[in-house]
Amino acid sequence: MKKISILLSLIILLCSCAQKSVEEKFIMDNVKIANNEDKIFVIEFWAPSCGPCIKLKKDIFENNINKEFVEQHFYVVQLSPADSIYKPLFKHFGLTFQSTVLYFDTDGNEMERTIGYDGNKDGYMTFLNDVIENKNLFGSLLKEYVKDSTDIKINFLLGNKFIQRYQFDDANKHFNKVLLYDSKNTLGLEVESRFKIAENDLIAHKKIDKLEEFVSLYSKNDFMPMAYVYLINEYKSKRDSLNCFKVCEDAYFNYPDNPDILNKYSWMIYSFNLTKEYSKALNMVQAAIKINPDKANYYNTEAWIYYGLRDKKSAIEAQKKAIGLNPHPTYIKELETFQEMQ
Repeated sequence: MKKISILLSLIILLCSCAQKSVEEKFIMDNVKIANNEDKIFVIEFWAPSCGPCIKLKKDIFENNINKEFVEQHFYVVQLSPADSIYKPLFKHFGLTFQSTVLYFDTDGNEMERTIGYDGNKDGYMTFLNDVIENKNLFGSLLKEYVKDSTDIKINFLLGNKFIQRYQFDDANKHFNKVLLYDSKNTLGLEVESRFKIAENDLIAHKKIDKLEEFVSLYSKNDFMPMAYVYLINEYKSKRDSLNCFKVCEDAYFNYPDNPDILNKYSWMIYSFNLTKEYSKALNMVQAAIKINPDKANYYNTEAWIYYGLRDKKSAIEAQKKAIGLNPHPTYIKELETFQEMQ
């Protein structure tokens, strides 16, 4: 029985090695093609049902303006779940999200990856140039970190790289090192590091204590409006109207012209059914729309306030504008609600 067990273990091990060799062979075969063409090998994981995947294709990899640039510098292999190698490679690299793009060096080592896509075309094109120039890439930053783990700038850059990889606890280790090794804030990275630590703690662990500390510790800065929005959302989810509106008031007092704050405050008035404040909410969200008329969720907020005011025509009109900017199924379903209003 013991011999049979050992034999089975060897068979399993051999099968595992064979499977791994298939993945490595796929990578090295394509790296060879890329090297021969003096290009960088890229694997683009995507799926037809993945929104960020489709948008990334539309904006970058299959965009008429950017396509020539991409084809000049990169050898891109697109893999979907319909490809037999998709699942083995997905598992091989420990991936979680379909919208993942891997970039390899000339030896077949992963040097960088992107996960998801936020619609920032210019930002992604800047990133592609960094890949071409081998600048600020995850792999090279790790090598620099091994040389000097106290380097403040390297820790900060690595923290941001780990955020991009959805490794929030790892990111916070590096941001905390920024605070530790630059206690006098000589590089001016303290505020951003503290905000990102708080943001990561919320995303990874649903903890808001560091966000509460952040808004009490600092005055106006570029990250404060987002910190306020996070807190408002968390208090709303807990139905804590007292703290929710306290933060809304503080945010509005400090950032009266910030469209996200205006929209969020407006939505809280509707969400907590403060009917006497609907006119105030309408003025706020319309001010947000005037500042930034390209945000679908602003029009959606406006539509619901009109709905609360029993203004069917205006609700439908506002919702159609939201759908025009983002034809999300939820918005389309909500439009039916407005159309059925008596």
